[in-house]
Amino acid sequence: MNWDEQSRPEPANRQSEAPPRRASEPRAAGSQANRRRESQSRRGDSRPERRRSAESQPERRKSTDPARRRRSQPERRRSTDRERRTAGGPEQRRRTAQGQPERQQTARPERRPARKPDSRRRRPAQRRTPPRPLPRRRLIRQLVTTGAVVLALILGLTIFFRVQNIRVTGNGKYTAQEIIDASGIDGGENLLLLGKSKAAGQILNRLPYVDQVQIGIKLPNTVNIDIVELEAVYAVSAAGGGWWLMDDGGKLLEPVEDAGAHIQVTGIQAENPTVGATLTPAADPEPETQPEGETEPQANGDPAARAAAALTILQTLQEVDRTAEITRVDVSALYDLQVWYGDDYQVLLGGPEELAYKTRYMVQAVAELQDRGYRGGVLDLQLTEPGKATFTPW
Repeated sequence: MNWDEQSRPEPANRQSEAPPRRASEPRAAGSQANRRRESQSRRGDSRPERRRSAESQPERRKSTDPARRRRSQPERRRSTDRERRTAGGPEQRRRTAQGQPERQQTARPERRPARKPDSRRRRPAQRRTPPRPLPRRRLIRQLVTTGAVVLALILGLTIFFRVQNIRVTGNGKYTAQEIIDASGIDGGENLLLLGKSKAAGQILNRLPYVDQVQIGIKLPNTVNIDIVELEAVYAVSAAGGGWWLMDDGGKLLEPVEDAGAHIQVTGIQAENPTVGATLTPAADPEPETQPEGETEPQANGDPAARAAAALTILQTLQEVDRTAEITRVDVSALYDLQVWYGDDYQVLLGGPEELAYKTRYMVQAVAELQDRGYRGGVLDLQLTEPGKATFTPW
């Protein structure tokens, strides 16, 4: 039986095949399900469609806004993010009454801070090239130069720069030859190897009147010795008898039979004095015993304290340079210190408190009294009343 193929019915168990689409026909919008069905029909897949058909979904319309069309993809993303932020609500998405999804604001995940590059990473090891050996000629030239310098140094130490002249300045108590002999410097000694500190120490130890020494050299063959000598102004009695000259610092210079014109320091005695030694006061003699068996009370104070007070007075007088008129400093009693200007003025200084100040006050007061015409008297500077001194003429 012949019939038209177009009117022939299809079997019930076979799906109708979609007519082939022409190239000129446009693709229908939202036909994703149709394309899926066509691909399944070509493969012969008879599984039922699980997803919604294209008819159940609303047709998407193209936007007619030209400004929205011109927006690029990043701009559309930013506008969508703004819509999500302004929508509000805890839910990410919810359905409206018409079934359209409504986008809500979503919480953005926290951004982790970018990791800083690890500064502790080990740097790639740098290759070090070994130093190149010196050329042979250059090495020989350096060796010859070094040898010449060493040879010149040896010749300078052994042949040249010998001591031939020694000049002494600042001496008055000793002659130049005495100072040269005390230094131990010999003619012909190498000038560069001269022990200047050793020579200066020998001069100070052997010559007590020398206070300061400075030694210098002048090439090629000269040594200069500059000294500062002490002035013997004071005299102190010795425990075994006699007198010793000393300076304001208590340095014993030399023994003499008589104090002469030097300022006498009485009330203390030097124990075992030697040239160049420092004053060491001897102990006071034993007090006399009374008939009743009681000893006489001693208020003189310690000999060392009296010696320290005497040196304070001497140093202050040396600073003000007014030692010409003073003849005696009496420290027999620690709290009854006295200074004598010949037989004209007796100055009572009292105790050791503010002794330097009272000594300067004494010098100014005596000079003012002499200008006023006073020929002598007792000047009391014990300062029983603060800042007040009394003078009693003879």
